[in-house]
Amino acid sequence: MYRGASSALDEHDHAVGAILITETLFEQCERAARIKAGPERWRAIRDAHDDYAEIWRQLDRAQRELAGRGANTLGYEELRPHVRPSIAVPATCGDQALDPEALEDVRRALAELKLAIPGTDWRAIAKRSVALIDLPQLRRSHRGAVIAVVGGVMATLTMLILGAMPAPKKDAVQEMRREIAGIAQHRKLTLQVLSVAVGPSSTPHCRAATAHEYVKLLVMDGRGDDAETFADAYLGQCGEDSVVENWANAPRPR
Repeated sequence: MYRGASSALDEHDHAVGAILITETLFEQCERAARIKAGPERWRAIRDAHDDYAEIWRQLDRAQRELAGRGANTLGYEELRPHVRPSIAVPATCGDQALDPEALEDVRRALAELKLAIPGTDWRAIAKRSVALIDLPQLRRSHRGAVIAVVGGVMATLTMLILGAMPAPKKDAVQEMRREIAGIAQHRKLTLQVLSVAVGPSSTPHCRAATAHEYVKLLVMDGRGDDAETFADAYLGQCGEDSVVENWANAPRPR
């Protein structure tokens, strides 16, 4: 049986990548659950609701990948029909809260899928993921999210590489378009990592180097409005920063 064999999969595997993305979203939901009051609470609950739906899409994707190879995913399949359909539950005064039982459903589902790939060295994957980016200023509490996001980035990049079929004869125009598309995709994936590193949108962390890279990539990705919004929050939280301000006010193409 596949479950009992050493599969020795790493972050380049599609199923492992889906699990890493799930762990990132799960940690974000856990952080949202710890926010008890304030203007950030409503936004955190809204984001957690979206993240919860994506969590199960990623877990289902991992299950399909593993089941297609003959892995024993019976534990996940038995759990799946009984999970909570939503992470949000009614609270006092018409407010909403995050259901801890829904989070527990996700935790159990992750454990079941990891049992189906016993040869995967999750600790080694974490070390390689941390080595991909130089963010020594991150607190330990944020490293888990960054690790999981980077793992998902690596898995996505691998899928792009595997999906590219080399043409018998290279066309210069097509090659240029392919390179430009690859650069844009890499930028979007890097933005996913940095969005975790910069912290909450309303109260970003005062880390100049990370903020500079993030606002620059937002502008280069055509997200000028997002760059302005981030700059307003960052400058209000951390004080003047000419680099952030200049990038946020950079001219945009019509």
